[in-house]
Amino acid sequence: MIRLFDLPHHEARQKLGDGALVFLSFDPVEFHGPHLPLGCDRLIGHGLMRDFAEHLAAELDCEILLAEPVECGVEPTSGPGSRRLKFGNVRAIVKESCRALIELGAQRAVLNTFHGSALHNLAIQDGVDLFRAANLPALAPFHIVLREMVDLDAERYRDAFAEVPEEHRQAMIDGLRMDFHAGFFETSLALHYAKSHVTGRLDEVQPCPPFGRVGSVAFLSKVVGLLGAKQTAKEMSFAADALGWPELRPFPAYTGRPAFATPRAGEVFASKILERYVEAATDVFVAGKTPPDPVMGWLKWFSLGGHIESTKVPVKHVRVDF
Repeated sequence: MIRLFDLPHHEARQKLGDGALVFLSFDPVEFHGPHLPLGCDRLIGHGLMRDFAEHLAAELDCEILLAEPVECGVEPTSGPGSRRLKFGNVRAIVKESCRALIELGAQRAVLNTFHGSALHNLAIQDGVDLFRAANLPALAPFHIVLREMVDLDAERYRDAFAEVPEEHRQAMIDGLRMDFHAGFFETSLALHYAKSHVTGRLDEVQPCPPFGRVGSVAFLSKVVGLLGAKQTAKEMSFAADALGWPELRPFPAYTGRPAFATPRAGEVFASKILERYVEAATDVFVAGKTPPDPVMGWLKWFSLGGHIESTKVPVKHVRVDF
């Protein structure tokens, strides 16, 4: 990949005019428990982006340009070092970043992240919409990962659990849907893409305690389902489960069982994600189809435009060590 902002201006415009594909990433500095770095989303996102770009360079027969990553994120997991920005601020950053790329001559773009906040990804969708309003194709591939978490078929990822002790394996497969932050899934990806940045004391990381549903959101999901909005009801049911996690005290800031993570599991997860990414990119950049939508669009009004941060935990309640 060629670093776009390091090129002389006339060369940058020429490459964009020739149809080069631009990758632009938006990831926060975010606490991922004692075992992973604050820049974990950026490290994993860059690894996936590098593999994805290799596939696309061959598929689209074009150059890949890498814009400088933008450090920003909505709803980072609470903990020492997390940098928290409001939804409206991140939306503005995304839109200005994309506006400038379009002005420079970008004809197509991939807006990348590995941060799982639904509001964060709704902010990134604003960038996709800006490109599409200019009749230019753009893709935010992490929408696919979040959609798959809501509609999860855990059996698709069974091979990732091959090295997990048999007595824990099925329970972890069954619990994959709620393994959404710094757990087995994300820690395995970190070991695959950035092993030197993962603690050598991984075996000391205790399992995340069980957490319950948030009753009010679970009730709302049933009401919405009865009204016929089945997908929204499914998303709200997922949120009802996930929102029980920040209520844990002390708050562990990770889910699942990261101690069982392995580089091989990360390789399996990465390959499955890349299959979906390449399929979507072919649809968008070759077939001209509409890019995948983000999940949980209803959060814009449910959170009063991002002013309600239901995942925020006072740092004094966060467990910061093993």
